Amino acid sequence: MPIEVRNLTHTYMPGTPFEKTALDDVSFTIGDGEFVGLIGHTGSGKSTLIMHLNGLLKPTSGEVIVDGLNLAEKGVSLRAVRERVGLVFQYPEYQLFEETVVADVMFGPKNLGLSEAECRARAEEALGQVGLRDAALWEKSPFELSGGQKRRVAIAGVLAMKPGTLILDEPTAGLDPRGRDEIMGLMKDIHAAGTTLIMVSHSMTDVSRLCGRILVMNRAKLTIDAAPAQVFADEKRIREAGLTLPPCAVLAEKLRAAGFEGIPREAYTQETVARAILAALGKGDAACK
Repeated sequence: MPIEVRNLTHTYMPGTPFEKTALDDVSFTIGDGEFVGLIGHTGSGKSTLIMHLNGLLKPTSGEVIVDGLNLAEKGVSLRAVRERVGLVFQYPEYQLFEETVVADVMFGPKNLGLSEAECRARAEEALGQVGLRDAALWEKSPFELSGGQKRRVAIAGVLAMKPGTLILDEPTAGLDPRGRDEIMGLMKDIHAAGTTLIMVSHSMTDVSRLCGRILVMNRAKLTIDAAPAQVFADEKRIREAGLTLPPCAVLAEKLRAAGFEGIPREAYTQETVARAILAALGKGDAACK
């Protein structure tokens, strides 16, 4: 289920003193099964972009095509689009409102007009996907859960609609280290199960560890679209976008500056930097195990 963005431009409050172009001629395609990171400084256009991908906003000009559906055309069912592309906003746990966990997860499927039995089955499946398999927990109030559990419930509510693509806006924001690791593991599992993922994040560590491709936004434009190794090797453009390198890439840069040879610019994660250091020391891959 590809998503094609063609020459997308979005201007807020056109023709007024407050006119602002949030997206300026942005184009890219996301194919089935990709895990794409979307990064950029605050105000770069990330949030505006993801809201176009499931029809929450309409382009000022340009096109967004989801699974062959052109969102700008008259008569296109936005409900059909949102069945295909699920969007999990930042701090989604604040949007929980039902009396029980399972009822909250059933809310989306009910809006699709499915039977009570089908809604329940989808909710139970989605709760299993996010690691909440205890049936006793399903009947609890979502407000009795931990912060990480609440976020899992919110994600399950979107998964229950069975989207082919899932967009997550800062999915680890505000969580403690344990909750952060749990959500990162969950995203790996969802992706491994076949769902296309798009993750908006300010965490270069999260993006570098999870994503196979990164889109970099800067001042309403898409300035980089490449694999993580290429993105983080281009420190100048990353800095120009108001971003920082992942901590391990910073360490690698400092080692190179200190004369430690053999650390490639493509080394940006704990694993790749460790391997480069050990290889330079002549210890090879065996020392990494």
